[in-house]
Amino acid sequence: MTTLLYLIIYDLPDNKKANKRRTKLHKMLSGYGKWTQYSVFECFLNAVQFAKLKVQMENLIKPSEDSIRIYVLDAGAVRKTITYGSEQPRQEQTIIL
Repeated sequence: MTTLLYLIIYDLPDNKKANKRRTKLHKMLSGYGKWTQYSVFECFLNAVQFAKLKVQMENLIKPSEDSIRIYVLDAGAVRKTITYGSEQPRQEQTIIL
């Protein structure tokens, strides 16, 4: 099964309810990939893992208030990634909670 890199970037409002969602979202994404910057995760996932993640996110977020972008990158894009001051994206052992 093919594994792709999913770059997940999120922005939630600054209020009490959104802060709770943000904490839950961060915790959930931590089970799928690596937290690389404040609201950014790099997740190497196969299609089944990504489908599970999407369902969990859709059940958690509030689309009228929250913004999440998912960029799907193949191996070619990962090899072309330019980084400054951090590691290149690389696949590590993923543990899904």
